Amino acid sequence: MQRTYQFFIFIAIFALSFQPLKGAGLLFSRETPQTYLDLFSGNDISFTNSVTISFDLSILSHESFGQIWVYEDKAAPYSFAYIGRDKSSSSFVINSLSDKKQFLEIPVSPQTIGARKWLHVETRLDFQHQKAEVTIDGQKYSLDGITIPNPSKANIIFGANIKAIPEVPVMVIKNIMVRDEASHSFLFPLTESDGNLVHEAGNKLHGTVVHPTWQINKQFFWQEIGTFTSSAAAGIAFDEPDRQILVVGDNNIGKFDINTLKLIEYPKETVGTQTGYSGEAIYNPDKQETYFYNLADIGGQTRPFFSTISDKDLPTRIVSPQFSNPLHHHAYFFDQASQSLYIFGGYGNYQYSNLTYQYDFDHGAWKEIQFTGDVIYPRMHTVAGKGPVEGSFFVFGGVGNETGKQELGKDFFCDLYLFDTSKRTVKKLWSRAFPDNYFIPTRGLVFDSKKGCIYLLCIDRKTTNASLHRFDVKTGEHAIVSNEIVFQTNCILSTAYLFSNPEDNELYAVIRYSEDNNPKAKIGVYKLNAPPITYQELKKWDTDDDNEAGRANLYYIIGGVVLLLILCFAYYRHRKRGSTQEVVSPSVPEDGIPVDEKSADGSNVPQPQSPIDASASTPIKVNAVYLFGDFQVFDAKGNEIAYRFGPKIKQMFVLVLLHSHDGQEGISTNKLSAQLWPEKTTTSAKNIRNVTINHLRNILTDLEGVELVFLNDKWKIVYGDNFYCDYLKALNIAKILQQVHSPQEQEEEVKQLIGLLQRGTLLPTFVHYEWFGNIKINHDELFIRIIEQLLPIVEANNEARKVIVLSDVLFSFDGMSETALTFKIKALKKLGQKAYAQSVYDRFQKEYQQLYGEKYKENSLEE
Repeated sequence: MQRTYQFFIFIAIFALSFQPLKGAGLLFSRETPQTYLDLFSGNDISFTNSVTISFDLSILSHESFGQIWVYEDKAAPYSFAYIGRDKSSSSFVINSLSDKKQFLEIPVSPQTIGARKWLHVETRLDFQHQKAEVTIDGQKYSLDGITIPNPSKANIIFGANIKAIPEVPVMVIKNIMVRDEASHSFLFPLTESDGNLVHEAGNKLHGTVVHPTWQINKQFFWQEIGTFTSSAAAGIAFDEPDRQILVVGDNNIGKFDINTLKLIEYPKETVGTQTGYSGEAIYNPDKQETYFYNLADIGGQTRPFFSTISDKDLPTRIVSPQFSNPLHHHAYFFDQASQSLYIFGGYGNYQYSNLTYQYDFDHGAWKEIQFTGDVIYPRMHTVAGKGPVEGSFFVFGGVGNETGKQELGKDFFCDLYLFDTSKRTVKKLWSRAFPDNYFIPTRGLVFDSKKGCIYLLCIDRKTTNASLHRFDVKTGEHAIVSNEIVFQTNCILSTAYLFSNPEDNELYAVIRYSEDNNPKAKIGVYKLNAPPITYQELKKWDTDDDNEAGRANLYYIIGGVVLLLILCFAYYRHRKRGSTQEVVSPSVPEDGIPVDEKSADGSNVPQPQSPIDASASTPIKVNAVYLFGDFQVFDAKGNEIAYRFGPKIKQMFVLVLLHSHDGQEGISTNKLSAQLWPEKTTTSAKNIRNVTINHLRNILTDLEGVELVFLNDKWKIVYGDNFYCDYLKALNIAKILQQVHSPQEQEEEVKQLIGLLQRGTLLPTFVHYEWFGNIKINHDELFIRIIEQLLPIVEANNEARKVIVLSDVLFSFDGMSETALTFKIKALKKLGQKAYAQSVYDRFQKEYQQLYGEKYKENSLEE
């Protein structure tokens, strides 16, 4: 019977381990306050015979250093850390915190460290046999003589830990599994996208995390990773092996490195003496060549050309094929296997085209290729991409009509075809109505063979912005799987490209913003982690305690597994209930500090618990805007809609809002344009400004009582009492604290202010905007003054924990604040944490020396 019971537990754990719930992960940051995850929210769990802690780990930098986890059994705590030295010498270390001589150092292969590289790490602490076993990607290491009691009662902390190492390596962790040989099995996928709670998948336990960066957001929100300029009609291609965006301009080449985010430009013949072209570029990694071509005369300025540009020190080969149609907005596809380039469709000479051409590299000519099978109507704004087998390519959508004649109007197509170049056939896979608004695809179609879908970067005809769309190849089922990238331009040369990097599981969008009569274009490069997800999938596993819908599938799976196991063991007449987990809360004496948190001299030791204001209030998620930390907007129904704010829309909203509070009259049109579009002409700025205003007003209709108005020649955001903004709330509290004799009298306001400031700095992604500089300086100076005024008062009240929190907030404003350093060290020393105080001082001194080139004063700790 005992064996049957153990087998039951094994099967349950196995099923739970392999149910289809994969976390995107949690990024642990070294920025103050450093990230830590309290897995059981300060509670101790009782484990029998052993405990196994497993998770997926990505260490982003060889030189990182810090705590990964601490198993906090009060009698025998154990630590697991990463010691990063250099690329050739890094290791994991597991050790006892009560016996420094008991440790095991495990070497780490340099090839396993870096962004998007994953290790599966599993540690089994065997209480019965007094052994620790660490398995890293199948390789096992052992440490004998561990002295953890059986059963063991412990909490588990991931990340920075005062009790062990107060530093954290820059790392991503996902799919944490904790289990023992009894009935306990806890899975934390870390699929959350928001908030400071983590959810255990099956048992509804909550962990808490400080300063989280949820990785799943990178699967929906495009991240801008680079901007630069190019010629107005530069060709854009992707060198997948070297991870570089190639920009082919007027006799020069630009290479934007995805890893370093740096652009290198050098002269190289690309077009000879021609101008006015509208070319396309394709990179051939097999021959290390870039093909850059133009199809026909554009306004009498240029002729067709085809340039073969070598990566090697070889001259560019430029030929002039005979071609009489520019075929604007055609689709192109390069078949790597056959080294063949095909183009399809396009518009020119007042006709839409449905012809296919292949480039003859030997003779430098385009030749028409006849395909049989299903009819595909003439079209432009169509896109092609690699198909399921060699020599095949998909063609999606576009604008045209059945006859191809422009004068008969245009239809928008939402359909998918498969071209087979070996059989010379075309097969229609499906055609469907548009899901919502009309949209047109841009350059680049990405096929995911595992998921059986294609990804397209499309321009919405209503908003004119770009977003990523997913279509099922077999059924045509559709979903939008990203936020919008602002794409507001009327120039025919403006376009966008989508590229895939399957090695790193990333997608790249490259936007070329061109303007009429402007020889330069702006290039924006954006990154999205794959696989991309819908907004509903992003929020499916949010941390709302009342939202159980996202967990329904998991419960069905667990229920099915339980039912199956009951049937398998039905022949047993005796049923045995599984052990109920024992959750032991720390004993708390009258002073409110758990007894295990007392130091030897009786002083209180600060623990990595929730922020001091954690229970002060529940975050407002209806009709609310958050400007501290991540930019967040919740509409009147509680939906998170920040993804609808493109970069310029977001800037306009923030700029006007910051000119609309506390009796301000707003911001003038001229100042608004000068701040947001300083490089534009008056006419150009007016057009873009009007479009941006319309988009912003449309979004604000989803917030109750919030409007963008033009009043007394000023733009202003008006709002009612039911509108909440964390920054405006902080300013109101600051105003109150400045007016009272002693801030100590406003304890509740102080608590609220600290909670607001702990979210992060004001709009950290805005720091590179020139107009934001003075606003940021004034904001920082205001709250620095208030915190510096509060610190001596809190210290005099003997509130050392609050002093540490205030000091960390002050550090977030000024990393070299001597005031923050002095108060934090004094508070730590008062709590008996001299070793941690020393590490804080050492780190400050190191950064001080790097910044100023001299050592900070040596006697700080003795003061």
